[in-house]
Amino acid sequence: MKKTLLFGLVLIIGGIANAQISEKYGLRIGGGISNQYWEYHKLTNLTGWKENKPGLSIYFNGEKTLTSYLSIRPEIGYLSKGFREALVFSDVYGEITETRTMDIVFNNLSGNLGFKISPIDFIVKPYLILGIRGNYMFDYKDFEIEYQGVTYGIYNSLIDDFNKFTLSGLVGAGIEYRNLLFLDFEYNPAVTKNFHGTGLSITDKYYGLTLGLNIFRAAGVRQ
Repeated sequence: MKKTLLFGLVLIIGGIANAQISEKYGLRIGGGISNQYWEYHKLTNLTGWKENKPGLSIYFNGEKTLTSYLSIRPEIGYLSKGFREALVFSDVYGEITETRTMDIVFNNLSGNLGFKISPIDFIVKPYLILGIRGNYMFDYKDFEIEYQGVTYGIYNSLIDDFNKFTLSGLVGAGIEYRNLLFLDFEYNPAVTKNFHGTGLSITDKYYGLTLGLNIFRAAGVRQ
């Protein structure tokens, strides 16, 4: 596991450093849907996916052409992940008094190393993205409840033991218009686990859609 994390981190840092000699730079902003799969090793009836949570993503990228149809596109940015949870509250008689829903949010510094495959070159250019993503969770928002004037986090003791750095695959498709605007759809299957304990393992997934702008092109700089 440590070797996998180190290898992924080296790839991403190397790719981002390569952006210094990129031929174009872009900014893409959008959102996505994230979720987590909680696998209980003994209580298998509790195993399953949580509810989907929407979140924001912002990436700055550089792109350098390798061949006529292949380029490398490293990125760095912010990614909101997590899941949505619903808790049912009842009184001493077992009667339901309240159902509360809240998003558990993981704030991530995110880095991508993607290879962009562009088989054809038209005004509207389709492409594929294949690569790897690394996320570093620097903060989180728990499901909090208040009892007798004290606020408690439902999952904070578990989340504090999460792996701060995780790797996932980067699989995407997009279209680019006149080397100016681009639209990306991406899917990130887990490579490493968010948490692995004696009784529970947790992995996640993410689907995203972003709209991007080639910054230098928009500013009138020739590339």
